[in-house]
Amino acid sequence: MTTDVVAEPASALYVGEVRHRRYRPVTHALRHRTFHALLDVDDLARLDRDVPGFGVDRPAPMALRTRDHLDARAGPLRRRLADLVAVRGGRLPTGPLQVLAHPRTFGHVFNPVAWWFAHHPDGTLGMVVAEVTSTFGDRSLYVLADPEPGADGLWRASAVKGLHVSPFLPVEGLGYRFAFLPPGIPPGPRVLVRMTVEDADGPVLDAVQDGRRRPLDGRGVARTLLRQPFPSASALGAIHGHALRLWRKGA
Repeated sequence: MTTDVVAEPASALYVGEVRHRRYRPVTHALRHRTFHALLDVDDLARLDRDVPGFGVDRPAPMALRTRDHLDARAGPLRRRLADLVAVRGGRLPTGPLQVLAHPRTFGHVFNPVAWWFAHHPDGTLGMVVAEVTSTFGDRSLYVLADPEPGADGLWRASAVKGLHVSPFLPVEGLGYRFAFLPPGIPPGPRVLVRMTVEDADGPVLDAVQDGRRRPLDGRGVARTLLRQPFPSASALGAIHGHALRLWRKGA
């Protein structure tokens, strides 16, 4: 007698919120509900085939269009990311590769930041790549090689700011500190990303992305879209609305 072993799903939805706090030169805070899709690049063919309402490089209520990411070239995402990491002097680990990002919903997408989690063959986290996109359409990759695990379960890394994103923040003199509770292999119940922008005087602002796992299946797609049909439009609205509030506060 044999027993079939059911593999853990490699991809998932994470439903939660994004929080921002600005400390200087004026104080300001925001939070809004949102969701992201965690997609294993080796799981895309199954998702496209088996998950009702989800498509890869084709129209669907929820979809991934591979040219929305990285350098917009055609070709497999793993190879494209490996090439971009190599240009920056790094080497992409050869284990599981996940991306945490807004999917396209009803044809629309905007990702302020998409997180790429690259693992070694044994499943340990080996690299995180932050793919940052401004509302002007400019894009920059921050390759965070060898993130450091901490006793609190968070992995940490840092980088020098290299892209103009906010009209209220310069590029020069600023850096990022990152802390991650990565989704893991297979995806765990929670994902958390904290990004702190700081200068020589300390933190200027921080942003937190916090989500709880939901299944990426037909029912999960339908329920999530019913509650939050346009997460990217919501993010854009929050960015512009709070920018206006900051301007009124004197930023």
